[in-house]
Parts: sequence; C-alpha cells; structure tokens
Amino acid sequence: MSGSAAVLDSAAQGARECAHVARHEARTFYYAFLLLPPGRRRAIHAVYAFSRAVDDVADDPALSPADKLRRLDAHRGALHSVYAGLPGTPRLAALADAVARHGIPRAMLETLIDGVAMDVVPRRNADVAALREYCHAVAGVVGQMCVRIFGATDPRADALADELGFALQLTNIVRDVGEDWTGGRFYLPLDELAEHGLNEQALLDHDPRHPDSATARFLAMQGERAERAFAAADALLPLVPGPSRPCLAGIAGLYHDLLVRLRERTYPVSGERVRLSGGEKARAALRSAAHGLRA
Repeated sequence: MSGSAAVLDSAAQGARECAHVARHEARTFYYAFLLLPPGRRRAIHAVYAFSRAVDDVADDPALSPADKLRRLDAHRGALHSVYAGLPGTPRLAALADAVARHGIPRAMLETLIDGVAMDVVPRRNADVAALREYCHAVAGVVGQMCVRIFGATDPRADALADELGFALQLTNIVRDVGEDWTGGRFYLPLDELAEHGLNEQALLDHDPRHPDSATARFLAMQGERAERAFAAADALLPLVPGPSRPCLAGIAGLYHDLLVRLRERTYPVSGERVRLSGGEKARAALRSAAHGLRA
C-alpha cells in the first residue's frame, strides 16, 4: 500500500472510530450531527472525538493535577503531528482530514485544550467576564470550528458562534451546579452571587419549590442570560449554507429545550439531573431541522 493510500485508509478507520465516540458520548449533540451531509458529519465527529478525549482528562478522578497537565500537553503534541501531516493514530488522521478540508486553525484546538486546563484545579469565576473567558475556551471556540465545518465564510459568523457557545455552556453550568461543586468547581459569577446575599452553600441548598427565593432569582437571572445568548442562533443561521442549517438549528434547539425544562422546574441543583429523553431529543432535532430549512 502506498503512503497516500495508507493515510486515506487510516483516516477512514478513524472516521468510523470517531462516529462511534459521537454516537455513544455526544448524547444531545449526536441527534443534530445526523442532520449534516456525510462529509461534514465525518468532520464534526472528528472534532467532537478530539474534544471528548481532551475533556475526559480533566474529569478523570484517578489522575493528579500534574498528570492531567502532562496528558493535556500530550494532546498539544498530537496537534503538532496533525498539522504537520503526520497523524499517529486513525482518529488523529480523521482530525487531520477535517482541519485540512475545512480550514480549522490549530490555535482553536489549542484554545480548547487551554480551556480544559482551567478545570484541572478548582475553578471559580469572579465575574461575568471570567465566566465568558472560560465559556469561550471550552465551548465558543468549538462553535467557531463548527461553523467552518458547516461552510460559513461570513466574518460575522465567529462572534455569533462564540455567543451561541456561551448559551450552550451556561445552560450546562446552570444544570450541573451541584455535580460541578462536588468536583471542586463552581462556575457562576461570585460577584453576582454576593450581590444576591448568597454564597455557594446557599445555592447548593436551593429549593425549587420556592420560586420567589433569593436562590431562585439568582438562577433565573443566569437562565435569562443564556436565553438572550440563544438569539445568536437565528442571526447565525442565514450565514451558514443551506445543507448545514438543520444541524446548527438542531444543536441550538436541543439545548434551548433543555433550558426551558430547567426554567419550568425552577433550576434544581441537586437530585436527578434534568435531561431530555431520547424521544424528546429526536422530536426537537426534527423540529429545529425544519426551522433551519426555512431560515
């Protein structure tokens, strides 16, 4: 087998592996990924699989902070091989194919690694600016990679993708307050928490049966911030080529439905995690796909 044929064979194997990762790990996103044309879907699977591998480092309780940082450095080294055209594994070969086809800058993937590194030590955000910095690194930059895969070339797309990434990540943060705190992380702005006369423990004790409480008002404020950021999706849709719009609309619609569910339940921070069922995700993805096609 020639060198070029071997690379293509490795990328094809990697594409299958990345699709498997997306199918079993992406949960919410996977339903939207299905709405993409096959070539673009392979690319988004490759980016997702790399992002998942990086994110898993920060979430591994068996690793010390030093070990986590070393593994993140190894992922940076893997990016060097990807952009040098010498990917060492099938999944990296699939990623190399994706970044070459869609013009994804290496700096974006490195920013993602930097964002995950923020979670290696207990995370706190002093204010909204710090929260936005974190959300850009772990979500906004992923959105900017996605719009390249979608085929958007309008220079306005990056800022809108970043804002939509903020909406998605803040929705996750509001949903996972209790779970994140158990892992040593608290992402919501500490200055706003203090302005409401609250501290972290008070928020952990939030009782959703009392919608007029200080904790409920604080969480509702964060939900309203995410709601405003979701408006970026409708502004972004016309900048994305038609075949990719259903996927974009699906991603935004699925997470917006999750935000609505959280609001309906007055933002519980403990107990069973708020989620959409598989049927709800499928229906939301199809509804959003129709919206995307109309855009």
